[in-house]
Amino acid sequence: MNTLILYKTNTGCTKTYAERIGEGIHGDVFELKKFKWKNLKNYDTVVFGGWVMGNTIQGIDKFLQHWDDMSKKDVIVFAVGMSLPSPEGRHILIEQNILDNYHIRFYQFRGSFDMAKLHFPYNFLINNSIRMIANDPNASDDQKSLASIKDHPLVYFDSEKVEKVLLVLRTIAATPKSEAEQ
Repeated sequence: MNTLILYKTNTGCTKTYAERIGEGIHGDVFELKKFKWKNLKNYDTVVFGGWVMGNTIQGIDKFLQHWDDMSKKDVIVFAVGMSLPSPEGRHILIEQNILDNYHIRFYQFRGSFDMAKLHFPYNFLINNSIRMIANDPNASDDQKSLASIKDHPLVYFDSEKVEKVLLVLRTIAATPKSEAEQ
């Protein structure tokens, strides 16, 4: 089985997940914008990972533009965000990114967050939000705790989710394809 792992990252967290999956399955890993789509024919399985902003998986639209070329392949999508993965969050991501219209296995990963790695305009927007919370006398304790992420990065890597995706990929590789699927 030839596996392609594509990703779109902002601060490097999604890239780390993609590379770890690639190492575990001996797949080829590419940043989404650097992949030459004419080479898709060389792969049986495609994995895409994108970071989440506003419940939108970044890069998913560009990835799904090539769905017709992937429709007979095994496809896995994972989303990396700051929030804790949950059934409700998973449902929202599937619905908002219209993944239920495709035959895609979907996984939600928790990501890291480091203000120092953000680029404009994201760093500007978050700094501004933190300033507004700090100056709001009605801000909740939870909201005020967000200010701490500015100086103390949240570092998280979900090894269990990576292993779950690798198990699925290994199961796909071990399952013989019927003639109708080939």
